[in-house]
Amino acid sequence: LGTKPILIHRRLLTYGICLPQPTAMSSSEPRPRPAASFSGDLPEDALYEVLLRIPAKELCRLRAVCPAWRALTSDPPFVAAHMSRHRTAAPLLAIAYRDDSEVNGVAISDLSGNVVRRIPVTGYEIVMVNQSGDAVRRISSKDEHDSIRVVRSRLDLVCFHWNVYSRTFWVLNPVTGATLDLPMGHSKELEHELEVQGRKWGCHVEWCAFGKVSSTREYKALRICSIRDRQVCEVITFDDTNHGSWRRKQDPPSRICTGLQMRCVVVDEVVYFLMDFHYTYFETGVIAIEPGSIASFNLEKEEWGVLPGPEQVKRFVQENKKYSYSQLELQLSLAELNGCLVVVHNIHKVSMDLWFLTDFEKGIWVKKYSLPSHVARLFWYPFLMLDDGRIFFSGMDGLEGLLTGGKEGEGFLQSYDPRNDTYADELELRDPRSIGIYTGSVLSL
Repeated sequence: LGTKPILIHRRLLTYGICLPQPTAMSSSEPRPRPAASFSGDLPEDALYEVLLRIPAKELCRLRAVCPAWRALTSDPPFVAAHMSRHRTAAPLLAIAYRDDSEVNGVAISDLSGNVVRRIPVTGYEIVMVNQSGDAVRRISSKDEHDSIRVVRSRLDLVCFHWNVYSRTFWVLNPVTGATLDLPMGHSKELEHELEVQGRKWGCHVEWCAFGKVSSTREYKALRICSIRDRQVCEVITFDDTNHGSWRRKQDPPSRICTGLQMRCVVVDEVVYFLMDFHYTYFETGVIAIEPGSIASFNLEKEEWGVLPGPEQVKRFVQENKKYSYSQLELQLSLAELNGCLVVVHNIHKVSMDLWFLTDFEKGIWVKKYSLPSHVARLFWYPFLMLDDGRIFFSGMDGLEGLLTGGKEGEGFLQSYDPRNDTYADELELRDPRSIGIYTGSVLSL
């Protein structure tokens, strides 16, 4: 480093950065201590401050300058400080892939589809035994031509399950490439309940949501299972190397919507589900649950709550007689945009209204966007909103893509700018329902 100070200064200036005078470090940005020593005309404090200002993508290229720069920019305290400084940077995507050799994995990429890292995952092999303990059948991901599906989350870990063998969920650490499989069995309380009822094998896993509790830094998963027409709830606490056991929790307050139509979303440490108002209406002929109502599960307190939806959504069918409650149910979905819970009311070929929850305690909703008819497409779901106002939608090319399970080329991620009503180039996806947001830094990969 000390032998080429002029060359290094020129490389830094290509990024429009002037070398600062050494200053005191902010208490929120811990000073890294890389193994390699610094030398030359550039003080360590100045180098640290300069590199901290450079975007992560360009900083990865600058690592080739010398071992000292690589050591500094790879040091965890520097990575943490860099992420804190660049909070408005566009996030990375976690996308499931399956190559020609039938190897499954997760690709970490930017919004343009440029892959930063591919992490292959190990397939499974299940041996089924009879009561005597003899093997009677073997099931493997390779024999089943199975593929993985990424659970939509916003974490520095990636959660996924297999499409055919969907009862078990895995957690992937993209930094280390290690995977952790969450227990397939149920909590002791639920196991006992099933045994008493004679339904040991009659519990079906419907959905699993993942989040992180900010106060404790713990990762938790909420699992919804069904026993005939009843839904039950379990929670587990885990990290990227260890897991505990499932714990039985209170049942949902009423029937909730699960599945792949984006009716479940995690915002901060709360899991939200659209409540299935049409199910009770179909069964009883009475609107027992107001349309658009939302069930919330707080991962920290591990408690359920009920949140009323936007008032206009509640009155939609009464004010628009040509629509039914079954149609309204298909029009509604949930999204997390800019850290807010959003109710999406997609009236096909008419409009797409985005209702933002601005006050959780008072249940205040604000319709910040009413997007035009050409945006209100079938199977189009808001996925991400950037600070500049652009909205990224994930979707499929019509009903065919939905029925085929999202084969390659049928799914896409496309950005729309509501300020000038324009679209940008789309990113093709094998399955647009198998995509999450990775909040870790590219500097760690």
